[in-house]
Amino acid sequence: MRKVSLLIVGLLIVGFAGTCMYFVAGVSAVNPPIKKYEFSGTIDHLIHEIQRYSSIDSNVTIKITDLTGDKKDGYGVYFDVKIKLDTSLIIYKLECEKSNKSTDVSKTLIKLIGAFNDKNYNVGGYGIEATGVKKMVYNFDTKFLTGLRQKQHLAITQL
Repeated sequence: MRKVSLLIVGLLIVGFAGTCMYFVAGVSAVNPPIKKYEFSGTIDHLIHEIQRYSSIDSNVTIKITDLTGDKKDGYGVYFDVKIKLDTSLIIYKLECEKSNKSTDVSKTLIKLIGAFNDKNYNVGGYGIEATGVKKMVYNFDTKFLTGLRQKQHLAITQL
């Protein structure tokens, strides 16, 4: 009887620990970016230029949603770019950080990490295979980034 009790307690402990590890791994999992770009300039300059662009294009708004990092190593900036297209409002979730690829401190890595249709909750997501994301990424490239390049004269390249 004692062996059965110890076995049950052991299984409960292992089950509890496994459940905890499963949830911790799921919460801390990070999806790879949908697409990456590099900007020839600092994060502050990029955000300033996007804000200037949104002030002349009423279909574009920007909202900083989070900051990570520190002054010594540099900050990562998360922000949403909302673009009105036809009857839809598309939300692009972006992360920007100092580019580690370059020794030039004035290079910024831009990661497109999510694309969502605010009017249709069945469209969009954090991966390129999510429903409708490929078309939204195409619109991001052709409408938003092309506008930034042409009107704000920014050097943004796809990686």
